[in-house]
Amino acid sequence: MTRLTPLVAAAVVLTAIPAMAQGAGLRAEFAAPFARSETVIIDGRQWSCSGNACTSASDDPRPAIACRKLARKVGPVARFASSKAELDAAAIASCNQDHN
Repeated sequence: MTRLTPLVAAAVVLTAIPAMAQGAGLRAEFAAPFARSETVIIDGRQWSCSGNACTSASDDPRPAIACRKLARKVGPVARFASSKAELDAAAIASCNQDHN
């Protein structure tokens, strides 16, 4: 029985990692990295952008709209996720419609 306890503990930790990795807020990824880190503010929401991603600590009940506003300001988005879900390919295409 003592051998199972470490295995159960490891399974609990490994199961929790994906949930902790996303956390609350929004995350957008871009095909090309930013030249330098920058902060972008759109409708009062602060985005921290560095590498090839922008993150915001605040969530949005309408992530597709948040994606489109960010794409207009920063450039085409390759991937966009909220704490609840990730936009699919059709939603990403709609997000980037001003760049086509």
